[in-house]
Amino acid sequence: MLELATIADREAVEVLARQVHAMHVAWRPDIYEMPEQLYPEERFLEVIRERQLYVAKINTVVVGYALLKIRHYDWPGVVKRKVMLIDELCVHESCRNQGIGKQMMNDAWALAKAFRCTDLQLGVYPQNDDAVAFYQKCGFTIRSIDMQRKV
Repeated sequence: MLELATIADREAVEVLARQVHAMHVAWRPDIYEMPEQLYPEERFLEVIRERQLYVAKINTVVVGYALLKIRHYDWPGVVKRKVMLIDELCVHESCRNQGIGKQMMNDAWALAKAFRCTDLQLGVYPQNDDAVAFYQKCGFTIRSIDMQRKV
């Protein structure tokens, strides 16, 4: 289902990114704000050039997207790993609970294997109960808890 995004997908990805980002703004207005564009042309072209942005389509209509990045861990004291990070993932609000997210996650898993990654990793806010439950159904487990104290 996932395919590399093209410049023609920019507007659809922007709509989806805004849906997810609005939740982040609501949960953490101390960190997030809604910009004019989340994917201005320069950023969009960069993630396409880096082959990091994927879209999910149904009948040529973009219904989801994923931003996938590779991280290498190779320094003293850590086990050498190549991790695929799901930096962003979204299914359009009107298309949720139809199996699209599951297909996207299966495709991300397959891509991670194809790129010879050792792990597939993502972050999620604990307030996002639906996403946490979804990721757990997809086989993810909690590996750390980030903590913060305002100064």
